[in-house]
This record gives sequence, C-alpha cells and structure tokens, in this order.
Amino acid sequence: MHAQRVETTAPDHKRRFEDRLIAAGLLTEAQLDLALREQKRTGGQLVPALMQLGLVAPEVLADFLAKEAGAKLVDLNRERVDRSVLPLVPLDLAKRLRAMPLSRHDHTLTVAMADPFDVLAVDLLRQATGLGIDMVTAPERDILNCQELHYGDPRDTIDESIDKVMAEKAQEPVQPLEEVLGRLGNKDEDAPVIRLVSQIITRAVQSSASDIHFEPEAQMMRIRTRIDGIMFQDVLIPKTMQSAVTTRMKILADLDLADTFVPQDGRATVSVGGREVSLRVSSLPTRFGENIVARILDTATQSLTLPALGMAPEMQRQFREAMNKPYGVILVTGPTGSGKTTTLYAVLQEVSTMEVTTFSLEDPIEYVMPLVRQTQVREEMGLTFAGGLRALLRQDPDIILVGETRDTETAQLMVRAALTGHLVFSTLHTNDAPGAIPRLVDMGVEPYLLPSSLVAVLAQRLVRTICPKCKEHVKNSEEILDKFRVKPPPGWPAVLWRGAGCEDCKHTGYKGRQGIYELMILDERFHDPIVQRAGAPEYLRLARENGMKEMFDDGLIKAMQGTTTIEELLRVTRLTVQ
Repeated sequence: MHAQRVETTAPDHKRRFEDRLIAAGLLTEAQLDLALREQKRTGGQLVPALMQLGLVAPEVLADFLAKEAGAKLVDLNRERVDRSVLPLVPLDLAKRLRAMPLSRHDHTLTVAMADPFDVLAVDLLRQATGLGIDMVTAPERDILNCQELHYGDPRDTIDESIDKVMAEKAQEPVQPLEEVLGRLGNKDEDAPVIRLVSQIITRAVQSSASDIHFEPEAQMMRIRTRIDGIMFQDVLIPKTMQSAVTTRMKILADLDLADTFVPQDGRATVSVGGREVSLRVSSLPTRFGENIVARILDTATQSLTLPALGMAPEMQRQFREAMNKPYGVILVTGPTGSGKTTTLYAVLQEVSTMEVTTFSLEDPIEYVMPLVRQTQVREEMGLTFAGGLRALLRQDPDIILVGETRDTETAQLMVRAALTGHLVFSTLHTNDAPGAIPRLVDMGVEPYLLPSSLVAVLAQRLVRTICPKCKEHVKNSEEILDKFRVKPPPGWPAVLWRGAGCEDCKHTGYKGRQGIYELMILDERFHDPIVQRAGAPEYLRLARENGMKEMFDDGLIKAMQGTTTIEELLRVTRLTVQ
C-alpha cells in the first residue's frame, strides 16, 4: 500500500477550520452557526457535532480532511488488515489516538487515522512501534468499528463451537421447553448456541454477504451465504442442532416460536465489530424443518453516491438534471436485488438539503438518512404505501420517496402528487426502462397523466467486478468476442479482462458489484405514443433516438474498461448466444 508519508509539519489547520469547511461548500454560515451552538452545548468537538446534526456525512468529512492533508483516503470496510501488526499498537493506544494499524512493509507501518493533522499522534506511534509511519485516513466511525472487529479477543472457530454444543447436548438431561427457550433467549454470549449463531452472522458480515440461508435437509442443516449475488457454502450443522439454531434465529427476529407451519417475517439488530447491523429474517416451513433466510442490511458497506455506484459521467449529468426538477416522477426499475434502493438513497443523499423537506415510505427502512423523515410501512397495522402516501402529502413535503409501487392506488397517488408540485422517487419491477410506461398503464394510471408527470426511468442490474488484486488481460479477447458474437463499442479496442483468482477474492476472480444502467429521459415526443397506449418497443425506439444506451451497451463498456467480464455481463443480462 502506498500512501502519503506524514511530515513533521502540517498545514495550519488551526486557521479557522470552520472557514475552510464553508469555502469547500460543505457548510453554509447558518449551518456552521447551528453546529457551533451544539458544540458549545455539549462541550465536545466540532466534527462530532457536525455528524450528530447530519450536516456533513462522515465519508464527505473524511475526504475533505484527507485532501487538506494530502493523505490517502481508504475504505476500511474493504481494506485488508494484517493481524500480525496489531500487537505493535496496543488497543488502548489505538483508541486514544483514533488509529488503526493496517500493514507493515519493511520498516514502515501503514496506519489509518481519523485526524490526518494530528502530528503528535504520529510521533507517539513512531515512538511506540520504532517504525516509520505511513499515514492514511478514514472516517472515525470506521476506525472504531475496525478496532472492535480486529482487536477483539480471538473467538473459537465455528467448528469448535459446534463441538461444544454437541458435547453439551450429550451431557445434559432432557430439559423442559421453557428452560431451553429461556437459555436461547438470554444475552449470555458465552452460551454455545448463541455464540455459534453470532459467529455465523459475523463471518457473513465480514465476507460482505447480502444474505444468510439456514437450509434444513434430511441429515443436516446447511448454511450458505450470498456474496456478490452468488451462493457459497459456509458450514454444515448437525441435524440434532437444527432446532436450537432455528429457535435462536426466531428469537432474535421476535418470531412466533410455537408456530412452525406458517411463514413468518421479522427484523433483528445485532452487533458486529462494534457497529449495529440490521437483519431482515424470513422463515418458511419445508419438508425437513423451517428454512430461515436473513437479509443483511449493513449500512457501513454501502457507498451512497452516484459515482460510487458506477454510473457513467454523462449519464450522471442527465440523471442529475432529472432529479433536480422541481416536480415529477422518477422511477428506478429492475428485479429484486438489483440495487434499486441503494440508488435511490444515493439520490436522496444529494437532493435532501436544509432548504427542502423530504419524506420516505419504506419497507423496510434500510439506511437511516439525515434530514429525511422516514416511515416504516406496516401493512398488518393498516399503514400501506397508499395510506402512508395520502398521510404524508399533508406534511408539506417537497420530495417523496415511495419505496415500491406495488398497486394501482399507490401508482395513481404518486402521479397525482407529481402533478401537484412534488418530486417523487419510486421503484418498479420491470425488465427495462421502456417497459415502465406500459406497466404503469396496466396498473391503472390514466395514460394522459403520464406525459406531464413522468420525468425519467432508470433501469439497472448489478454485475460482479473483477478483483483488483488479481486482475489481468485476457489474451484471446477477439476470439471470445467472436464466440459470443459481440462487437466492441465504437472507439474501444477489443481488450477484455479477468480475475485470475487469489486469496483476497476467495479465488473467484471477482470482488464487489457495480451497476449497469439505462436511462430513459422523457420529452414531448413520448406524448402521443403514451396517450395511444403504445408498446415498449416504441418507447425504446424513441429513447434510442434520444441517445439512450441500453444496459448491455453500458455493461460492454465496463467490460472493455476492465470493471467486469463479458461472461458476467452475459450472465446478468441473460443474453443467450447461439
């Protein structure tokens, strides 16, 4: 890892740090005044006050500090930590200095720090380790999380935990159900089953998994995790432990333990590496027992900015023009798990300011956003998307996020809200952008209302990205393109890339995912076809005339750039080649 070496002198960061924040466009005078009052009230520092008030995102502030200091900003959620260097910096010193040692190269230790201007901290680290210090920077929240995650006492492995549970079961007599449930419901982290489930969840979070599957079979319970959209085998649980593991997951999610023959849904919050991670838990009765799936909602791993999502610069410009309109409907479409919600949160991150009011209806609330009034839809209590939308329209909103357009009433209310001066964002399940218009008409929206309300439709999918550690050229690129009957985009050489496979990517060649997109901007040419209820092919023709690149074209450019592979692109877009 290469980073900016810290010098013994630093820029004069005492020179009105507040003024530099304003000059960088991160704060207004009014916002600074509010933050200074909060700092005075709490007696703390200015930076925590800014984050507490939601005025500057931690990532934005860390980026600002890094640029000011000429240091490298790192993402600790993706950075690999060499555990062998941890003894060089004791935990109490690391917490006091807000520092996280990452790796060592010869006589130089790379350390992530929250304050890149803290020259005294760098000197203390140099004295404590006897090494030179290469300083990089990261948000303080990420550093504290990383400390909790890596400095914690080493736990037993999952296999050892399984052995302990099995030994305990062999020694203990049969116990009443109430006593068993009481033990599984307590907070004693040393209880073997509780520890086992915690280890399974922790390992999944550390692997950046999106889902954990607890799958009962005839002779065992199989644990699998979904990483970058692909299922991976994790561990096999003995059949005699299946009931205890299932019960523990149901207790975490507050599900009915006695009812094992009806599907149930619930939510849980667990602590992993010092940060809270939300789980959306679902149970389904199967032949061999209840199948449990836990969706992991880890906000710390999400990059809520449009550039981080992989959107091309020109498309970003067009999309920003659309989302800065004073009113209208903007839809994000795609199948389940295609990243629609993350895209909309990235949008809200940009458009939600102190000058406007922003409300959302969600199921579930996946990320907590500053300056956004977020409402959890609870259909079992009568709070539906449609009912919630009617209610929040009386709350003087400027911007509205409707998590999903599921029914006719929601679609109609959404369109009418746009026509009365509101900017509405929502998601819709269609295969592409042009298909959104016929879908809305089929849902009961009057065609004559759409040309005046629908501003843009963004369709997307997620493709796995090539691991940067083992990325390499494909030698026979032209042969592969000919085999798939794919021509390079105009102006791009026929060069493909792949991941050779390494320990960092678990020898898959892929690490992480990125979006591929198509953006359909509506103009006056769409009016007559919409009113006449034309089909999706007509809207596709008009969008192409307007310069729209289809998702496959966007993905093909990313394959030529070395972001993903042509095989992954074909898999996700489900194109078949004869």
